[in-house]
This record gives sequence, C-alpha cells and structure tokens, in this order.
Amino acid sequence: MGVTYRPLRPRRGLRSHTAVIHQQRPWRVWVLVVALLLVGGALAAGMYEMGRRAAKPAVESVTDGSEDVAQLQQQLVDITGERDRLRATANTAGAELQMARAAQERLAQQLKTAEADVGQLKEDLGFFESLLPATGDTSGIHVRSFRVALDEAQPRAVHYRLLAMQGGSKAFVEQPDFMGELQFTISAVRDGKPLTLTLPQPGDPPLPKVRLTHYQRIEGDLMVPQGAEVRAVMVRIVQNGQVRATQSATP
Repeated sequence: MGVTYRPLRPRRGLRSHTAVIHQQRPWRVWVLVVALLLVGGALAAGMYEMGRRAAKPAVESVTDGSEDVAQLQQQLVDITGERDRLRATANTAGAELQMARAAQERLAQQLKTAEADVGQLKEDLGFFESLLPATGDTSGIHVRSFRVALDEAQPRAVHYRLLAMQGGSKAFVEQPDFMGELQFTISAVRDGKPLTLTLPQPGDPPLPKVRLTHYQRIEGDLMVPQGAEVRAVMVRIVQNGQVRATQSATP
C-alpha cells in the first residue's frame, strides 16, 4: 500500500502579513522643492536670453568688421595703384631728365667743337690772307703772321708761331728749296733793368729748321729767365750767316 504525501499548509491563525512602512513628508519640503525648481527655471531662461542677446552683437560686430576689412583692402588697392602710377611718372620724369642732360652735354660738346672750328677758320683765313702778294719787293724769303703769347701753364715760356714764305707774288711759281735757321731776340725787363736775350744760346735745345719750297708753318716755345717781363720778340731767318727775313711781335 502506497504512502500519500499531503502538502503542509500553514494554519490560518499563524499566516504572516507583509509590513508596509509609509514615510510622511512635511508640506514645507514640497513647497521648497517647487520654489527651487521655479527659480532654477527662471535663472536658466534668463541666462539663455542673456547669451542670445550677447551673441547677436558679436555676430553684428563680426559682420561690421568684415565690411571694415573689405574697405581697408579696397583702400590698400587704391593706394597701391596710386603709388605705382606716381612711381611710373617719376621714372618717366627721371628718364626725360637724363635725356635732357645728355642732349645738353651733346650741345655743349657741339658748341665747343664749333668754337674750335671757328678758331681754326680764323687762323686759316689769316694764313690765306698772308699768302696774298705784298707791295714792293716780293721776291725771296718772308715772315708772315708772326705772333707771340705768354704761356699761362709755363710762366717762363713764350709761345710763338709764324709763316715762312718764299717768292711773294710768285709764291706758287716753281722755286728752289730753301734751307735756313731761326734766331730770336727777346727784349725784356728784369728787376727794373732792361734785358736782351738772343736765342738759341749755347746748350739750348735746337730750334725748328726752316725747310720750304713755297711756305712753312713753324711754332714752338722760347724759355726766358725767371722774373723776366717780355716786352717784344724779333725773329730772323738766317741762311749761311746772312739774315734773309725778319719780323717783330709783342705778346
């Protein structure tokens, strides 16, 4: 015979009950919580509004700053363009000034050359005038256009030049060659006393030789003593100890 188990059931009188503890909060706490929530919400809303208002001027300031930067950039472009224009104008003016100076220098050089040409033409005119037949006896050797001048670069030197001719009115007719020598006599004053010099003296450099058929130009320098004041110079053309021509000049 089998065994039958019966589940145990608690007795009615011994059933336990679950205890629930209810905690009561005072109404003041609830009021404080609600007040804190309201204040926090108001503060949050105020801070949001303040942040929004602060951000708006910043955006406007950024916009205004961008416009200012654009204006400054445009001004910089304008100033740069003006600078380049002025620089180009200055370069053009400088180039024109250099061209003007170069032209002035060329004109000055041309004027100097023209003056030299005029001087040479005057000298040539005097030379050809001296070739004209002279009155009286025109045969033999003649001295024409004899000139002397003091040399500023050499205070002790007297510069001379002359034209020796043969034939006179027959200057361009066939003539025999002439050979001779030059001699000079200088009249001067030194220390208040008259002084006469005959050149060349022994030991002096030789003077130019006279070698001509029709005419010959001769020029050179004569040395005088220190402090001598030259008053007159006479030139002679001598051949075999005989004076063939003579002429005088003053500085």
